[in-house]
Amino acid sequence: MKPRILMIISFFYPHLGGTEQQALRLAEHLVKRGIPVCVLTRKFKGIPAHEVIQGIPVCRSIYTLPWGKWFAVTYMLSVFWFLLRKRHTYDIIHCHLLQGFHSVVAVVVKALFGKKVIIKVGATGLLSDFLMMREVFGGDFLLKKIKRVDKLITVCSQSTAEALQHGFAARQIVQIPNGVDTNQFQPCLSSDNRSSITFVGRLDHMKGVHILLEACKKLKEEGLNPPVSIVGDGPEREALKNFAMRSGLADVVNFHGEIADIRPFLKRSAMFVLPSFSEGLSNVLLEAMACGLPVIATRVGGNMDLIRDGENGILVDSANAEQLFEAIKTVLQDKNLAEKLGKKARKTVEQKFSMEAITDHYVLLYNELRDSNIS
Repeated sequence: MKPRILMIISFFYPHLGGTEQQALRLAEHLVKRGIPVCVLTRKFKGIPAHEVIQGIPVCRSIYTLPWGKWFAVTYMLSVFWFLLRKRHTYDIIHCHLLQGFHSVVAVVVKALFGKKVIIKVGATGLLSDFLMMREVFGGDFLLKKIKRVDKLITVCSQSTAEALQHGFAARQIVQIPNGVDTNQFQPCLSSDNRSSITFVGRLDHMKGVHILLEACKKLKEEGLNPPVSIVGDGPEREALKNFAMRSGLADVVNFHGEIADIRPFLKRSAMFVLPSFSEGLSNVLLEAMACGLPVIATRVGGNMDLIRDGENGILVDSANAEQLFEAIKTVLQDKNLAEKLGKKARKTVEQKFSMEAITDHYVLLYNELRDSNIS
């Protein structure tokens, strides 16, 4: 009998941040393999309380009040009531993001009814799930309870190290990276006339877009003026646009806002740049590599697991505009290197980070937990 999976996530489709995309992709691939999956998520006005999305039953049954501690209380009570009522319909609870209040409730249900619980960690570094959890009211107490989880999923080596530092046992930790659909994201047939630098992501300080703009200013000073595509939105958009204006980059830097399908941007790019100060394992970095682009990223989080510096991409220090400038300049001027980096990037993703391979890892884990319950 195949294990029945209940995923819990605070936001889900049509909200599509990195965590939500990974949850949706994994659920889709599990359903294709005949594994029963249901998603429990928050209720939002104007979105159906119950629907089926690409074969996945979605229950928006987490109700919340928008007032401080009452948000947490109502969130946790909603999750608990759902898990209690539906306890005969699932075998494994798969929580996305450790700092979500649902993770604590899942561990309580594990103690009451013997359900197996998996929690996936999202972010590392300055924005790590562990630090975010400790910042909420009663966070240290909640984190102590969460340590009773059956398995903790980390997406990269840094996340694994952080889990160990926060007291999780090595036997609890399973490192499974994020995945990318290598059929959806494929290399462009021709690399001719591709000169633009592309960034995709939220426009906030932690993404380091201002460092990219500083590097582009240096490029312009050396007579290099490649077009730059900034795809995404966020609180720093206007400040970044103003910086581009002051730096004389207004004619080359284009702010496109949020775009649902980024593939056209990737396919006309010469390279992809991710200058973040903190990352888990970036979806868009995987997507750019799957498209066969040379990528430049900072030495943070999963970037260091994904990129072998000088082989399938280039790594630079975070907050270092000079290093970023030199890396971009090298890729722009050395077409042979750019082609080599792009081809090896695609090969890396095909071999280790395809959604098929990632789904294999989860199926093995689910079956292991199911079998341990039977025995």
